[in-house]
Amino acid sequence: MTRSIALCILAAAAVAAPATAFAQTAAQPTLASYETRAQIAPRDSGAQIELAQAYLRANRPADAAVAYRRALKADNEMMETRTGDSVWSHQIATAALAKTATVATR
Repeated sequence: MTRSIALCILAAAAVAAPATAFAQTAAQPTLASYETRAQIAPRDSGAQIELAQAYLRANRPADAAVAYRRALKADNEMMETRTGDSVWSHQIATAALAKTATVATR
């Protein structure tokens, strides 16, 4: 009896795992959606920073640097990190550009 319950749980986990993985990837915005948002609101420094970070995840550091520079030209906005901390958009862009410049010179 215990063995059949354990097998049922394993079978259910095997079926649920792909569905869970699909739900996680479907909820994440695509690079194109970040680009669209940045085009719609070009003066939104938050949108530019999110676009820059999406470019970094897509291994496009040159495009990310351009987006960070656009964020510095836009208004300085208060943003919230994943951990709930508040940070200014210009601080994020400045730190990111300094980091990419350091990596590029190595």
